Amino acid sequence: TKTSYNPDEVEVDVVAKLRRHRGDDPVTVAALSIPDGLSNCNDAARMCQSEFDDGIRGDPSADPLERRASRRLVHCGALGVSSLVSDDDVEIVTDPLPDDLANLAERRDGQEFVRGSFLGRQYELRSDSRQTNCYREINGEADGFPGWIVDRYDAWLLVQHDPTFPRGPLPSIHDGSTKGVYYYPTDPDRSTIAEVKPTLIEGQPAPAEFNVLENGISYRVRLGESFSTGLFLDQRPQRAWLARHCTPHTRVLNCFAHCGGFSVAAATAGAKTVSLDLDKKWLDRIRPQMEDNGIEEWEGRHDCIYGDCFDWLSRLRKRGEKYDVVILDPPSTSVGGKKKRRWSLRNDMDELVALAAPLVASGGLLWTTTNAAGVNADRFAKMCRRGLEEAGYGGGNGGAGGARLERVAPMPPDFPSVGPNPVKNLVWRIP
Repeated sequence: TKTSYNPDEVEVDVVAKLRRHRGDDPVTVAALSIPDGLSNCNDAARMCQSEFDDGIRGDPSADPLERRASRRLVHCGALGVSSLVSDDDVEIVTDPLPDDLANLAERRDGQEFVRGSFLGRQYELRSDSRQTNCYREINGEADGFPGWIVDRYDAWLLVQHDPTFPRGPLPSIHDGSTKGVYYYPTDPDRSTIAEVKPTLIEGQPAPAEFNVLENGISYRVRLGESFSTGLFLDQRPQRAWLARHCTPHTRVLNCFAHCGGFSVAAATAGAKTVSLDLDKKWLDRIRPQMEDNGIEEWEGRHDCIYGDCFDWLSRLRKRGEKYDVVILDPPSTSVGGKKKRRWSLRNDMDELVALAAPLVASGGLLWTTTNAAGVNADRFAKMCRRGLEEAGYGGGNGGAGGARLERVAPMPPDFPSVGPNPVKNLVWRIP
C-alpha cells in the first residue's frame, strides 16, 4: 500500500525502557501515533529506526542471523477510519498485546502473576491450554529475575535456580492451575548435572511419567528423574513447523533424536521418520509417544537406530538413503560411540554437516541447531557453510550448486533473551 501521511506529524512516545539486568541489550518500547493518511507497519519500523538509531527487535534488516524475537515486534493497537461522505469516524482497537510484546511493553505494570500466570504469558499460551499446556513461565534475567527459570508442564512447575541469585516468584499451588513444584539447583559446572535430580518442594508429586500437550500433540515427560524432562520447550516452533508442513510422502532423519520430539511431530502429519541417538533409553520413549497420538503403523514407516551419528551418517550414505528433512541438533560436547570419540561442536560441526548434507534429497532441508552459548549465530553459520562446502554445496547463498540459508528460526515468545539467543536454528535448502 502506498503511504500518504505527513512524517512531520507523527508522534513518537517512549512508554517503557528496560535496562535492569539487561547489560548492553536494553529495550525501548515506543508508541507511535500516525495521523491522517495511509500507513503500514513498515512505516512504523522505519520511523522507530530513524528515531532511536536502532533496529526493531526481530526485524531481519537489523541483523539477518541474530533474531531476538520470533517476528518483527510491531503491533497495531488501534486503527482509525474516516469517511469523505460522512462525519462519523470509526476507531478499531485490537486485542490485548500478544505474549512477545506484552512481556516487554507491559513490564512497567509490575512483575506479577495474573490468574497464576506470569505477566507476559497470560494471553496466547495460557488461554490456549487445551492445545498447549507446557511452556516457560519465567526466563531468568530476561523476565527480570536472574538465575530463576520456571517451566510449566501442565499442572506441575520445574524450577531451575542458580543459588548465587535470590529466589524469584512462583504461582500459588492454590491458583487452580498448579499442583506441585519441582526444584533443581543449577551449577555453572555442567559436569555435575547428572548427579542432581529435581526434588518436590511444594504440592503433590507428579506421576513418574505423564502427558503434556503442545499444539494439540501429546508428548510424555518425566520431572523427578533427571535434568532432562524429555521435551525441549524452546523448540516448540520447529515441532509445529514439522506438524504443519510434513506429508505422508515426507521422509525425516532426526539425528541426536533424544526422546524424539521432532519425530513425533512429523509423524502426526504422516511423515516417515528415522530417529538416531547414542542412548537407547531415550529412543525407547519414542514409540509410546507416537501411539499416544494414534500412530499405530510402525513397520516400514518409523525406525529408531541406536548408535553413533557420525558412523551411521556414513552408513546411510553408502546405502543411498535420501531424506526430505535431515535434523542436526547435537550436544555442545560429548563422548561416545564404539571408539569413545570426543565430540565438540566448535571443532566438529563442519564435519557433521558434511556427512549429513549428502543425505538430503534435492530440494530438501537440512536443519542445524545448537544451544552452545559460546557460539554466536554468525560463527555457527560459518561452521555450517564450511561443512556444506566440503560436501560440494558451496557457491554462496543460493549460488549455482550452492545450498541456501532459507530460514532463521528464533526461539518462541516465552523464551525472551538478554543479548543473543542461546539457541540458534538455521535451515538450509539443499539444491
